Amino acid sequence: MYFHFIIWFVLLLSNSCSKNSSAKESAPIDTLDTINSPGVSNSQITMDQFIGANGFIDDPAEKIKAVGFLREYHNWGWDEGNWESGYQSYPNSHMAWAPSKPGWSFDDFYSALNKENIMVSPCIQGAASWLNAGNNFPFNNKPIDAAGMSTSDPNSYHKKAHHLFQFVARYGSVSVDASKLTLAPGQPVKSGLGVIKYIEDWNEQDKSWQGKDAQFSPEEYAAMASADYDGHCNTLTGGNGTFGAKNADPNIKYVMGGLVDLDLDYVKRMKIWFEANRKDKKFATDVINFHVYAWKDGNSWQGGGPAVSPEAALFRQRAEEITSYRDKNLPNVEVWISEFGWDTNPKSPLCVPAIGSFDLQEVQGMWLVRAYLAFAAAGVDRAQMFSLRDGDPNDATWFSSSGLIGPKGNFSPKKSWYYVYTMKTLLANMKFIGEQKSENSDVLIYKFKNLKTSEGIYVAWAKTSKG
Repeated sequence: MYFHFIIWFVLLLSNSCSKNSSAKESAPIDTLDTINSPGVSNSQITMDQFIGANGFIDDPAEKIKAVGFLREYHNWGWDEGNWESGYQSYPNSHMAWAPSKPGWSFDDFYSALNKENIMVSPCIQGAASWLNAGNNFPFNNKPIDAAGMSTSDPNSYHKKAHHLFQFVARYGSVSVDASKLTLAPGQPVKSGLGVIKYIEDWNEQDKSWQGKDAQFSPEEYAAMASADYDGHCNTLTGGNGTFGAKNADPNIKYVMGGLVDLDLDYVKRMKIWFEANRKDKKFATDVINFHVYAWKDGNSWQGGGPAVSPEAALFRQRAEEITSYRDKNLPNVEVWISEFGWDTNPKSPLCVPAIGSFDLQEVQGMWLVRAYLAFAAAGVDRAQMFSLRDGDPNDATWFSSSGLIGPKGNFSPKKSWYYVYTMKTLLANMKFIGEQKSENSDVLIYKFKNLKTSEGIYVAWAKTSKG
């Protein structure tokens, strides 16, 4: 099948120019005129690892290969075995991963992705149903140890911090003594498998639509994060010291749950809490994390559709506000955009428009590519589109048709899957190094340099929506 690519990738081989070539022709790509590039970061993350998607363990591995990074939605309850029959929970938790409570083997899944050079970051979401001595604790509620405890006190999150320790003990890079592992009967005793380098704590903790028991204030989330990071500077007691991701593997990167929008004030308030309440005053996440969508009214689905392009939605400029703050205040912290995307159901308010001769799937592919480029130019470290698969392409509800492939039971690649896979392949080992001056105000030209060779690539496209 042939697709009209609106993005041009021009490969430069700076070493292949003859001795008689002009200086301009033979100059390395990073010395040519560069404009408007405040977002160039010191990160060594290349575009094939920068380009990511959200997905699940039951997504087909062959289709995940379109990206180099998977943000894997992972329910806490999947890791807890046998709770229906008198489960005693923490401190006698029965952790189960191979198989998990639903029957999947996460050992096999993470290992398979690693073999394909796809990095995976589990996004641990939802409370365990056995919290507060019951079996129906609300999935989205703040996972405090017991009813009535303070949601802004790290000491209210022993059980959650224990789960983070156990997860990282198994899949991180450090082997933890078996005496600290709380495994279900029959589970293989394994530790330090070295298949994850990141772990994300919760998802959209600032959501307002599920009530106050589910919506974390910045201070409440910072309290939970401090417990889950390192046991609140190792002040949580009990549990044989099994609290927090960093205490299982100091090398793991702990990721703040993705915020509903690009809300810098939320991060600023977290920073104030950490400095006031942690004895080391450390900002206790290694990644700050945001979601952004290109709604027609710039706000939500209520403004109707169709959605707008990444340039019209000011993706680069809005992300640069975040990276600029990071550079000045949190210089060792990564910035992620862990959700963005567009639907292909024409009735969805998040649907792309058909433009010229290009159908909805093709415009979706173009705009996804342009969004990745905008975030890279803004100095973002990783970006993950939502999501790898459609929920239901026939459903007009926003996000239901935003996948690169069809829904479960289908998984057919959409045109956008080829766009993203192609860009990942062409920009392998490449890093954004600046914007090249263009004589046409509608044309953007970005420059990428191969960190392993002398090659460079120009990426050029029209930022319009005119066809």
